[in-house]
Formats: sequence, structure tokens, C-alpha cells
Amino acid sequence: MGDAADGSRFLVMACGQIESAQFEGSENLYCRYQFQHGPDWEVMHGLEQGITQMSSSRPLASEGSVVVWNFPIDVTLKSTNVFGWPQIMITVYGDAALGQADQIQGYGAVHLPVAPGKHTLYIRTFRPIASKWLDHFISFFHGMRPEYKDPRLVARGEGREVTRVQSCGVVKITVNVSMQGMEALGYHTPPPAPRTVD
Repeated sequence: MGDAADGSRFLVMACGQIESAQFEGSENLYCRYQFQHGPDWEVMHGLEQGITQMSSSRPLASEGSVVVWNFPIDVTLKSTNVFGWPQIMITVYGDAALGQADQIQGYGAVHLPVAPGKHTLYIRTFRPIASKWLDHFISFFHGMRPEYKDPRLVARGEGREVTRVQSCGVVKITVNVSMQGMEALGYHTPPPAPRTVD
């Protein structure tokens, strides 16, 4: 962490967990995550990508059917500028209606918060759908949904405007963000919100 002390770089640390997800009609799910960032960013510590365990959904009275992972994430990144601020990309897989395993259930992405403190993030997910009725019919009987060749497309804007998608679920992430050395480079970060104890 000595690189941040010289005033030419700053650090962003994110520690938390991929808590849970809600997907209608899906019982057994797992999640792949990956941090996507700009070219000036570098991972100093932690894992840039990972995969959760398979978990089964349980009905909750207030929230419907929920899959709980509580999978830890911990990463420290350094950079010289804020261009390409880190995003966490999520790809959820599970069993299909006809029993095929490892079917895409949804993609999603969200930027890490730019303010230090504890944050709860909700990632709305989507999945591509076939553009032609015949392709949709064939994919249903083969049990293979359309997928992106490169899942990093989710974190980029270009190339997604012509994709037909369908909303399919929500992933909940809690993350604690802390930053070091940003003020020395002229960036102002808001102070963390005061925590209240009930």
C-alpha cells in the first residue's frame, strides 16, 4: 500500500458480500462475479473474479422466493484517475425448466459506490432473448437460452443497444467502501454518512 502514499495513486477498497437473489421460477442458482475497470486501474489485493456456491431458494413471506449465498468479496484497487471506475458484474446460472444445468438466468452490473461507508446495492438482472420466433422455439426445446459470448458486454454501453433482453431478477450486495489518497490527487469524497443505533 506504499504506492498510494507517494501522491500519484489512490486506493479503493471494497469488502462485503453477495447476499441473495430473487429469480421467479428458479430454485437452484449460483453466481459468477467479476470486477470490471478501466485501463489505469490495477488490482492490488483480493480476487478480481469468483463463483459462489449453488444454493436453493426458500420462500419468505415478505420477499417471495429468495436464494441466499452470503458469499464474501474483498478487493483493493489502485489507480491514477477515476476514469473506468470499478463495476461489479454478475452472471447468475441455474437449472432450466426442463432440468438442464448451468443455464443463464441473468446478467447485471453496478458501479462501486463513490462514497466511503456501508452500502446496499440491488442489481437488476436481464437476459438476452432470441430475436426471431423460430429461434425462440428452438432454444426452448433444446434447453439452451441465448448467451453473450463476452459477459463483459454487460458493463459496457457500446454494442448493447441492439440486444433484445428480458428482466428476470434482482441480486442484493452489501459492500463497505473505503478510499485512501484521493484528496492528494484533487478528488473530493463525501464523508461517510453517520450511523445511528436504535
